[in-house]
Amino acid sequence: MAGYFVDRRGFRSFVKGLVERYLLYGTTLQEGFPVFKKIETPEELVLSSTPTHLSPKEFLFPPEELLLRFSLEDGRGEPVVDAPEQVLMGLHPCDIHAIGLLDRVFSHGTGDVNYIERRRRTILIGTECLPDEYCFCHSMGTMDAEEGFDLFFHELKRGYLVRVGTERGRRLLERYSKPARADRTHLEEMRTHREKKLESFVRSIYARREELPLVYAGSYEHPVWERIGSRCYGCGSCNHVCPTCYCFDIRDDVTLDLKEAHRYRVWDGCTLEDFAKVAGGHNFRRHRSERLRHRFNRKFRYLADRFDGLFCVGCGRCSRTCLVGINITDVTNELIRDARS
Repeated sequence: MAGYFVDRRGFRSFVKGLVERYLLYGTTLQEGFPVFKKIETPEELVLSSTPTHLSPKEFLFPPEELLLRFSLEDGRGEPVVDAPEQVLMGLHPCDIHAIGLLDRVFSHGTGDVNYIERRRRTILIGTECLPDEYCFCHSMGTMDAEEGFDLFFHELKRGYLVRVGTERGRRLLERYSKPARADRTHLEEMRTHREKKLESFVRSIYARREELPLVYAGSYEHPVWERIGSRCYGCGSCNHVCPTCYCFDIRDDVTLDLKEAHRYRVWDGCTLEDFAKVAGGHNFRRHRSERLRHRFNRKFRYLADRFDGLFCVGCGRCSRTCLVGINITDVTNELIRDARS
């Protein structure tokens, strides 16, 4: 990938061009915390080095999405695909890897038209980060992103080193800024930042990621599930902040005049009580311990073969937002330790 340098004036010009041409979602500060929101001016954009609590998944896979309108009078239906041209800016490497996993899921078999069209019309722009006390992306192989983006910005003292991932990204950079070729000084500054990042991690998984499906396969009766299940509120926060959870429910609403109906999907989560409930009130995972066990296995085991990858990218969001302090690295490391004993 080619490396370019853009000074701060050029960066502002670049963002201004995006705002004028596209629907731009990027990171900004809200009550002191980085969040993704619609960016209206270049001054609003803050390329935060710390993680956001909520992932950018919602801009590709909305929490609530209309899929179909249909008439109750003549039975005709009209599919709805809402896919504006948009830019997601400020993506950290873990989120770029997460979007790659969602791409595999929604294109598997009969592809999901809504996701695929929205993804096709979305430009991805990454930025470098530093871990907080919950991040463990280095253990999951997602600390760096070498593909899966259009552009990737590394903040330097005097501007940005920009890596180009696609021809679309190159055209965008050249249209809205005046990039120069990155020199040795810029590359060295980027390498220094990476070394600092690697030294900053305080959380790790104590096994190679290739071992984790087997570790989880032998953990079905482990006492950790009852222990954390007794603490869990079943609130679903871990599902909803996770950048790779993709379960949803389908619902139909009928208009008051009984002439039209709307079919839409909403996010669902395997830690919620009704997720595995079926007709007659039967629930295949009645207890929170069973639901937590299922969720952890979804991240580290169940999907590994089907989609050629673990579905945890080490962002730490589930641990960061858990109301009772359940930490995904603590649980996994306990399973690893007991599997080796």
